[in-house]
Amino acid sequence: SMLVQTTFELVPPCYSTMAQVCQEHLTAISELHRDLAGVAGLLAHTAPGVSDHNNGMSEKIRHCLTAVDGYLRVQVGEITDPACCEERQALVEVLGSGMLAALVGCLGALDFEAQKDAARLFSALLRLGAPIGMDAQIAAYVECNPEVVETLLEGLAMPDLALHCSQMLISCTKSPELTAALLRGGAASKLIKLVQHPNFDIASEAYSVLSELLLSHKAFTAKFVEPNFDDFFGSFHMLLEVPNYVTQRQALKLLGVMLLDRSFKEVMFQYVKNERFLQIHMNLFRHNSKAMQIAAFHIFKVFAVMPQKPRRVQQILFRNKDKLLCLLDSFQSLGEQDAGLANDLQMTVRSLTQLEAPTRSPSACTP
Repeated sequence: SMLVQTTFELVPPCYSTMAQVCQEHLTAISELHRDLAGVAGLLAHTAPGVSDHNNGMSEKIRHCLTAVDGYLRVQVGEITDPACCEERQALVEVLGSGMLAALVGCLGALDFEAQKDAARLFSALLRLGAPIGMDAQIAAYVECNPEVVETLLEGLAMPDLALHCSQMLISCTKSPELTAALLRGGAASKLIKLVQHPNFDIASEAYSVLSELLLSHKAFTAKFVEPNFDDFFGSFHMLLEVPNYVTQRQALKLLGVMLLDRSFKEVMFQYVKNERFLQIHMNLFRHNSKAMQIAAFHIFKVFAVMPQKPRRVQQILFRNKDKLLCLLDSFQSLGEQDAGLANDLQMTVRSLTQLEAPTRSPSACTP
């Protein structure tokens, strides 16, 4: 399919000791892009893995990838001037030529070693953006070319590509601007579905990417979750309801980190006002794993200690107060080995013990 191209202007040529090196680098990029285009053309007429030319093409691409990757890794370490002209020109060339999309699109046609090189080059190109101040341009390119992320997510669901696509997606989350672009593009909900994949390796890689996406730049994530609260948690809570211990435990851990972080304060306030969410975590107390019960407790405690509780939340807590206190008492032995847990238990037990029945609203009293 025709790639959507974003227009970038090349910066004026620089006359420095690096100019010749940069020119050689841009030539390598152009040659590599032609090679990738050749692979794409080959794929259009041949079933994957059938062509006799695949191995030779992979070898050729591997050579180019290794050379360019080596240059970029050295340059990232040497950059001191944010306006360094050669590096900006190189990255503008990469974006203008559609190199990132080409690397991703041809990943499945390469052998394993060439895939590793492609993933390293992709990550190096993204790393180059921060020190030269082009993170925003890279994010704009990815938003204007959604097939880049879509193809990586599709590859994440394939056993042969999951590891490389996971690494490439995680490298995207190193940039705040690119993280925000991924969230706006719906990457979180797609990753949540992949975390439920029956293939353990795919599910694990998807969880790693999801965790990095949500936690690498918490302020950006919170800014996304707040206006998309219902959709986000409607999707995320599916992970708490699947009959899979590992998935549930990982999801609880991730949710706990989010809700208890200062960056997500507004999200947390909105979360603990919802009686359905309270019931989800109370139901997790019934799990036969003590570790799962403790993980659920670390979110439940926020509902319990919140000073101003909505009427329905207070009503549910009061109605189940005796059972909850009995359950929390069974955690006391664990608290002896964990000072933080002991303090949280003490605070939660005190809040529940002092909890009173909610007063009837004025409207309920009128005949």
